[in-house]
Amino acid sequence: MEDKILDYKGGIEMAVVCSDLSLLENINALLKENGVIGIKSDDGVIHYIIDGRQSRSEASATVSALMRRNAGGGVDADFFDACVKSVFREFGFDMSLIGTSVLMDAVKNIYLSGSRLPVSLKTVYVSVANSYKMTFSQIERDVRYAIKNSTLTEMRTRSVLQNLITRVGRRLKFGLEGP
Repeated sequence: MEDKILDYKGGIEMAVVCSDLSLLENINALLKENGVIGIKSDDGVIHYIIDGRQSRSEASATVSALMRRNAGGGVDADFFDACVKSVFREFGFDMSLIGTSVLMDAVKNIYLSGSRLPVSLKTVYVSVANSYKMTFSQIERDVRYAIKNSTLTEMRTRSVLQNLITRVGRRLKFGLEGP
């Protein structure tokens, strides 16, 4: 089964060949939701596909944000950190708590890897726990405490992480003063 995901007069198109319609629908949903998909080649270069079906201005803003972010060959570290900190402050996280630092590291790792939030948060905690030289239970406790002291206190940890990652993406796309 072949379907063109993106095809407009500029001659840019993306073709996906698969035998599973649900996979194709997931890719299309990701493209519609995020407006962009990044694919890393074997040599480490990220190739972006930008959805211009809905709004040319949004597609243009996405291109501009990606160009800003990738100036110099990667995510601008200072701008990225400023966006992450801005999002955490927006939700009232106490920046002095270890749990907040752990959450920030998790958000950065997940966002920069381009991967989805894993089904089990244990994999997220274990990867971060090694750098903090803490046990899984200590990390989990500190993260719950940080969330409890934020404005996201009613949300579960997985939802908090997803919310933070989404907000960081918006901040990177629209700038520090953006939505």
